[in-house]
Amino acid sequence: MPACDHCGTRFTARNAEERYCCRGCEFVAEMIRGQGLDRFYDLQGGSQTAPVRSRPFETHDFSWLPASAEVAELDCAVEGISCIGCVWLIERLFQRVPGAVRAVANPANGRLHLEWQRDSACDLPTFARDLAQFGYVIAPATKVGESRSTAELSGRLGLCGAFMLNAMGFSLPTYLGMPADFEFAGLFRLIAFGSASLAMLVGGGYFAGRAWKALLQGTLHIDLPIALGLIAAYLGSIYGWIAGDERLLYFDFVATFAFLMLLGRRVQTAAVARNRQRLVRRSPLPESVATPTGPVLLEELAPGTRFALEPGRALPVSSILAEGRAEVSLEWIHGEADPVTLQPGARLPAGAILLGREAVSVTADEAWKDSLIRQLVAGQDADRGSPLFLRLLRVYLSIVLILGLVVFAVWSLRGDWHLGLQAMISVFVVSCPCALGVAVPLADEWAATRLARAGAFARHASLWPRLRRVKHIIFDKTGTLTLERPVLEDPSTVTALETPAALALARLTSGSLHPVSRSLLEALGLRGQRLLEALGPVAVEEIPGTGVRYTAEDGEWFLGKGEGGTELRHGQHVIARFRFTDSLRPGVAQALDVLRARGLTLHILSGDSPEKVEALARVLKLSPEHAKGGLSPQEKARIVGQKGPGTTLFLGDGANDSLAFDAAFVTGTPVVDRSLLESKADFYALGSGMGYLTELFAAADARARGVRRAFAFALAYNLAVVALSASAGMNPLLAAVLMPLSSVISILLAATGARTCWIENPKKHDHGRYAAQSDVPIHPEADEHSVRGHAA
Repeated sequence: MPACDHCGTRFTARNAEERYCCRGCEFVAEMIRGQGLDRFYDLQGGSQTAPVRSRPFETHDFSWLPASAEVAELDCAVEGISCIGCVWLIERLFQRVPGAVRAVANPANGRLHLEWQRDSACDLPTFARDLAQFGYVIAPATKVGESRSTAELSGRLGLCGAFMLNAMGFSLPTYLGMPADFEFAGLFRLIAFGSASLAMLVGGGYFAGRAWKALLQGTLHIDLPIALGLIAAYLGSIYGWIAGDERLLYFDFVATFAFLMLLGRRVQTAAVARNRQRLVRRSPLPESVATPTGPVLLEELAPGTRFALEPGRALPVSSILAEGRAEVSLEWIHGEADPVTLQPGARLPAGAILLGREAVSVTADEAWKDSLIRQLVAGQDADRGSPLFLRLLRVYLSIVLILGLVVFAVWSLRGDWHLGLQAMISVFVVSCPCALGVAVPLADEWAATRLARAGAFARHASLWPRLRRVKHIIFDKTGTLTLERPVLEDPSTVTALETPAALALARLTSGSLHPVSRSLLEALGLRGQRLLEALGPVAVEEIPGTGVRYTAEDGEWFLGKGEGGTELRHGQHVIARFRFTDSLRPGVAQALDVLRARGLTLHILSGDSPEKVEALARVLKLSPEHAKGGLSPQEKARIVGQKGPGTTLFLGDGANDSLAFDAAFVTGTPVVDRSLLESKADFYALGSGMGYLTELFAAADARARGVRRAFAFALAYNLAVVALSASAGMNPLLAAVLMPLSSVISILLAATGARTCWIENPKKHDHGRYAAQSDVPIHPEADEHSVRGHAA
């Protein structure tokens, strides 16, 4: 498959001349080259990034931006940034703004810092809109707590690194034979003690605090054996210092161990934090609503409250349409993609999204506390953890504790409790999961990197071991197996339009939330945006359920329902007819074949009509009993729960999938126009293809292979050093040598295992490269229900 010239994504091309995976990438590439910014591709260096998709064509809300006269700097989140080329491009675009001082973009955490001259003509909203044209969307910086946690961990790591160097430096003379009566021997020992104490406070306190919190909640955590080893080594070293026993002095070990464990934890959390911050999309659900007396928080909504439902926003509570007609999408609730037109007095279910350009007035029919949508969004983002790992950890801790006490008891019965204490402390010290504490996070990072190359991003570190237990994959239909918007069957009907008609189509579709209008605006591409910039938009009248129109000097233009589908009319003359089709996501059939070959059972659970679900199941070769339609959110969750604990992966994209998310063992979501679930999913996917699913399991397999090798070595290593410790043959110098050596070996074993199948035959896993939308509708000709026309 060819790779996109802009983002590097592999896609299914319609013909040999096709160069871009989506309209968004084509649009941005033309913008970059048309404005002489080609250096972006030189700096990109051929690295693969996520597809641009529809970001340049969407209407974004930048009302949150401050007035440039009030402040002179801004920190915000930015979606779409991924490489040094993106950094350079954003900086160049900001330099064009009057009064701009500097722009500092950080691809690692998705943050952007802007500075400008106070009281200058710096127009931030205009800059934000220009930036969106290049595929970068800014939003208020969020998740401050998570950023602070990551920064705190980095600070602890840096401090422990300094303490480790001090402890090692001032312990080394002792290992090299420094006489005990040397003038500075006591000072060296004191400095090593102080460095270890500070490392214990900064690094050991981190692990001990987390282990204690887990114990209070009745669970075990990997930080518990780490904390145990640190405490044993530190307290034993203090006793050895007081008693004058060199065999118990592990001060340098304490500092080094704390540093290595923090390093592994930082590697593990960095990728997860980066992926969580990659998206800046906000939920369609508003935080408050506008009433005649002012804004009202959702918690204060009561039956009878009249408020305005804004375009693109989800209705927070079941309501009655007070006046006018409204066209809404119910896809968030039951998965039905077709817009619905409602008359005054009609009841709107909670979660309905207004597709029109103007707000409508509604009257609440229930309180927020009783709303279905509140129940659906109430689930929390939590890492479910791995039950198998918890069982292994419990066994491991029990063995270490019992073994250490037995060793102490045996030596004490022999009459040498002092040597028994040394042996017990040595057992606790050398049995710490030091090697695994570094190797496993690195294996997680390699797996996450591999998945990112396929356009999907892990949000929880425990995703990988849980994937290995999955037996059932359950899909939602609309927006998950199919594209979230209809596909234009013949793009040439748009490209062939003459300039007046193209301008009219751009004006009629610009700013619209209707799925058909958005597809047409993307089909116009850069041509449509340039026409709007040159000649400007106009006031458009919406006729809910029929279409949109406006009147200009050359007469009336109309886009909407006609005899031949969706029509563009000038007066009474039909200029063009557009046919649309529902389309499967590219690569769905191939991905499902690979998953079936793994022995996984595939299911479809949808709120869409049973007939459509059955038709799609036939196309995808799924058993009829594994495809169910017309389901409520509660029914979806119940069926997911019945598949067995710890065996289900659920993929969905709407609010109606939220309860099923809570019931599933592993969760994932494709990021769509009106996203919700990526904030609570274990992973999310960008792009239009489904090939990321095969790479998800391939990465989990490779990671498991590497971890098994590291575990096998750790087991053999622990047996050997524990036996040596139990016989009182371990000493601080030997421990100081073995700890980093075992860590390096574990990392190498994890690396070779995790990356072998990836490197040895890349073509073998080419199905994992995710296919992106190439405007090629997939016609499941075996069933007439799967293809249908759409009207605006």
